[in-house]
Amino acid sequence: MEVRRPTANWCQSAGRLSLKLLLLGLAASSTVPATAAASWADGWVNGANQFPIVPLPPATAHKSHAPLHPSNGEQDFTLRHLFVHGLYEYQHVHRRLDIKPDDVVWAMGDGIGKKSRLETLHAKSTQTTIQRLSDRRVPTVQSLYREARLTGSPPALDASAWTMDEVSGPNTTDKETVVSLAKMSWNAYNIEPGTGEWQDETGRFNRTQGFGWEGDSLRGHIFANKDNSTIVIALKGTSPAVFDGAETTTNDKANDNLFFGCCCGQGGQYLWHPVCDCMTAAYTCNQTCLVKALREENRYYAASIELYGNVTELYPTSNIWLAGHSLGGATSALLGLTFGLPTTTFEAPGEALAAARLGLTSPPDAPSSAPQTRKYTGAVHFGHTADPIFMGSCNAATSACTLGGYSMQTECHTGCVSRYDTVGDKGWRVGIGYHKIRSVIQDVLEAYDDVPPCIPDEECVDCFNWKYFRSNGSDKTTSSSSSSSTAIPTRTTTCQTPGWWDNDLDIDEHLQLNLNNGYADDVMCEIWMVWRMPRNDDIFTNGHANEGHTCFNDILY
Repeated sequence: MEVRRPTANWCQSAGRLSLKLLLLGLAASSTVPATAAASWADGWVNGANQFPIVPLPPATAHKSHAPLHPSNGEQDFTLRHLFVHGLYEYQHVHRRLDIKPDDVVWAMGDGIGKKSRLETLHAKSTQTTIQRLSDRRVPTVQSLYREARLTGSPPALDASAWTMDEVSGPNTTDKETVVSLAKMSWNAYNIEPGTGEWQDETGRFNRTQGFGWEGDSLRGHIFANKDNSTIVIALKGTSPAVFDGAETTTNDKANDNLFFGCCCGQGGQYLWHPVCDCMTAAYTCNQTCLVKALREENRYYAASIELYGNVTELYPTSNIWLAGHSLGGATSALLGLTFGLPTTTFEAPGEALAAARLGLTSPPDAPSSAPQTRKYTGAVHFGHTADPIFMGSCNAATSACTLGGYSMQTECHTGCVSRYDTVGDKGWRVGIGYHKIRSVIQDVLEAYDDVPPCIPDEECVDCFNWKYFRSNGSDKTTSSSSSSSTAIPTRTTTCQTPGWWDNDLDIDEHLQLNLNNGYADDVMCEIWMVWRMPRNDDIFTNGHANEGHTCFNDILY
């Protein structure tokens, strides 16, 4: 939508005055302009730097951000910006750091503390068919999201609200392209931005606040090709820590357990970190309570929409690609499903259940309760069979996810899945050490000669043994529409009292097994320490927390 800003001599004649009055009348019934998108949730109406704006009448078939020059073929990408969107008490903070051509940018190396100059990344593009909303402006999408939050179900849109578009997307059958996107996702974990001044995207940032790059934020690294015709947003995923208190670990854990737990960390292992109180009985969860917790505005999904709005304000005519690893990949997939964007994820847990709970709109021929059945999403999910998070099996009592408080129970993806069989081909044993993006790039993506075919898994089912009900006056239970093949014991079957451990369980043997699966010695020492100590919430905040965070870095990076 075109936006015009009035100038001082705009009304020099009666004719122009009449035109101004006509446009102002039209503005009263029209939608919010696209330029307000990034500030919609941050007080645009009362913003200190607000300018009067007069929108033109909306077109009948508005396609926002349509690229003026679709790009195909080989492209070179460099890092252009670092974006950070605050969460929780800092949810109104949006900041941007621009990377100049002569800035020295460092990428993480093969070990903790090792760095290397960030290289130019090469990728190929191809035409991709995506079915998406005709009107994809951020305010429009946010209004649909708010309606879903209020009603508990996605708005019903007829076929005319959807369009089938040919867009320029990454060629995910090309090995070099896949590796480059994975490296962009890897660099999204880098917490040492280059030199320069942070810019406030909202005009509301109080620089005396205790907000920083390291905490309470959704991070995005923005890559662009030479002519800015293609932009890649790589979102930051879960911080690699068992213990709370370092970087964004605590908030990532809350979002992980909301996105990927059958009942947000309840009804399973004792060490899982519950982030809601929605379980009413064994394998029974209050769906209304669960959806409310997931749809809180300070969660990652809402923040990702704002971050996307900020990027499209900078590049309104560019093709947008999304990428991410782990939680960053799942968040990217949800964002891509919302706006109809080509999305590539790496070792991401299944996000289809979260998409259903968020109430994301779906075409009439695809039930919103089963997003994994949607066609033409533009989403490709890469992973391998030795990663328990990707495979949806990191939820046993002695798994590293459980020891860290994570409830990782989902495996169903939207779009299609490109799966490397590292267990069959390489003889790897399933272990959390194979989830780290560095290992995925070096030992899987670069090691294999060919990219596996991408296959939809429309028959996948998550949380098959759970029942969900809505607390709107009806207590009738409904079976899950969206699996964890692992039975989920209740707390009473896991432990008798806090601090009690099964004497028949040979922890030392279990730790030795995990050492053989690629765990670092110091990591196992820290996990052993936590396991042997009596259960106490202070375990995760005492003096051992920093040691645990340091040693666990080597698992997920």
